[in-house]
Amino acid sequence: MTPEAEAREPRYVLLLNGANFACEVLQALRQAGFTHALLVLPEYPPAARPGAQPVELDAHRPQSRLQQLAGEIPLAYAPELLQQSCARLIRQRSIDFLLVACWPYLIGPAILASVGKAALNLHPSLLPAYRGADPVGRQIELGERRLGVSLHLLSQRFDAGDIVARASLPSLGDNPDRETIEREAARLGAGLFIDALKGYDAGWQLQPQSALTAVPD
Repeated sequence: MTPEAEAREPRYVLLLNGANFACEVLQALRQAGFTHALLVLPEYPPAARPGAQPVELDAHRPQSRLQQLAGEIPLAYAPELLQQSCARLIRQRSIDFLLVACWPYLIGPAILASVGKAALNLHPSLLPAYRGADPVGRQIELGERRLGVSLHLLSQRFDAGDIVARASLPSLGDNPDRETIEREAARLGAGLFIDALKGYDAGWQLQPQSALTAVPD
């Protein structure tokens, strides 16, 4: 590696949908001074829904809150059938770290191999508890009081990769609503991600989920 490459700031790509937790993660990272090299959404832009011919990844801005948060960050669309195109785009932009915050399909080996250092997911629960698509909703339904967030490596099983870091949320009072849980989990998770990037060169102390309980030691 050249001195110029060593001195270069790490480049990040964030894969997210328009869900509240995803938007909160993006906002927390931007407030911390992190400007991603690329944002990727899992759907086609509304004006280019798949018809007879597939479309290539394109830079458009979605509507709603995500549009406002994206600002000047380039944005691409990567439906499941275009994972190879997404991987090529990530390689072309020399991305070091990939972070997922709410994603509807299993990310394949091509995308995982396209980043230079690590592909990670932020999950708003204390894994291995509450895997799946709606961990916050399930925790609210079951009256879970041990809330938290986990940062883990992506793998070929949903929410099952080795844990890089996880942390419990402070008490949010009785019966916190979804928005409050997601906002606080996103803020805490963004901090875990930032700390993980700073500690990457020193080596992460990865923990298999099979060795963990629902509450951090």
